Amino acid sequence: MIQNRVNDSRRSFRLLQWLIVACLLLAPSLSADTFRGGAGGMRIKDLQSGSGEVAAEGMIATIHFTGWLDDRGARGREVYNSRRQRGEPVSFVIGTDGVMPAWNEGVLGMRPGGRRLLLVPPGMAWGERAIEGVVPANAAMQFTIELIRLEPGNP
Repeated sequence: MIQNRVNDSRRSFRLLQWLIVACLLLAPSLSADTFRGGAGGMRIKDLQSGSGEVAAEGMIATIHFTGWLDDRGARGREVYNSRRQRGEPVSFVIGTDGVMPAWNEGVLGMRPGGRRLLLVPPGMAWGERAIEGVVPANAAMQFTIELIRLEPGNP
């Protein structure tokens, strides 16, 4: 009888060991749905993977986007979008000052067809500048961006 209890304890311990190992092995795939850090305190979450060439500095990225004011971590008022309904995306050269820093950082490493959620601190958005009646100064923002296509930049 004592031997049976010892054997049961050993089996329970082995089962617990296997469960711990399984949890450790599965943890990276379960956490793949979380945000990762970006430049300037930005948080980035991949919503959908794309395929093809990887976005890099100097390339021309064409994106659809929607932007919201960040309301203490929650999605606030939608402030603008890229006219998706009319099929008019926005294009920019990655790594230039033609767009807010968050877009340059947020599109790096994406592939066409990919979608990301960006949680953007003020310094990576418009900073101290305000867009009258749209974005107040020092506003944190949230964006979803979808990379439509990539083109080579000018040499």
